[in-house]
Amino acid sequence: MKLYYNKPSPYARKVLVAAHETGLADRLTLCEVDPWSDPAELHALAPVGRVPALIMDNGAVLSESTAICEHLDAIGNDRALVDGERLSTMARIGLAQGLIDAAFGIVIEARRPAEAQWTHWTERQRRAIERILPRAETADDGFDLGDIALACGLAYLDFRLPEIAWRFAHPTLAQWLDGINERPSMQATQP
Repeated sequence: MKLYYNKPSPYARKVLVAAHETGLADRLTLCEVDPWSDPAELHALAPVGRVPALIMDNGAVLSESTAICEHLDAIGNDRALVDGERLSTMARIGLAQGLIDAAFGIVIEARRPAEAQWTHWTERQRRAIERILPRAETADDGFDLGDIALACGLAYLDFRLPEIAWRFAHPTLAQWLDGINERPSMQATQP
């Protein structure tokens, strides 16, 4: 399998962590690309032009991080990432994905020229983050796909938006992330 990714991408990191957790990391050929440069090779395979994009052994392409993670979960050998109460796990994945989307939206908006930035959009994304964090839940036992998405979202806040002082307002969540960051899968996928 071939994975097109960008190292700082929280979406790609989610997939890479899942690959490590399912024992499939060594089956991936990694192809780092800059999706903002509109690479023709990526567009030929994944017309959306975003990372991650997984080219499966049969040539089929998956280009959405949760779909890729679910595929890895289905074929992985080590353990299940969506186990137990599927609906609960999927709800936590959705909430964590919202955190990633809001943080990514702020980062991308900040790259626009100052006079073109839409401050209302940025503030809307910050408010979304403020609403998500108190509701963020971790699995009681183990490290499932909901936890992976949350850990990647929180780590992305630390990496790209340190001015959002989420750790002070949510010390239990910060402590959880600090412990999770020690996992080999998180260590191996740091931006």
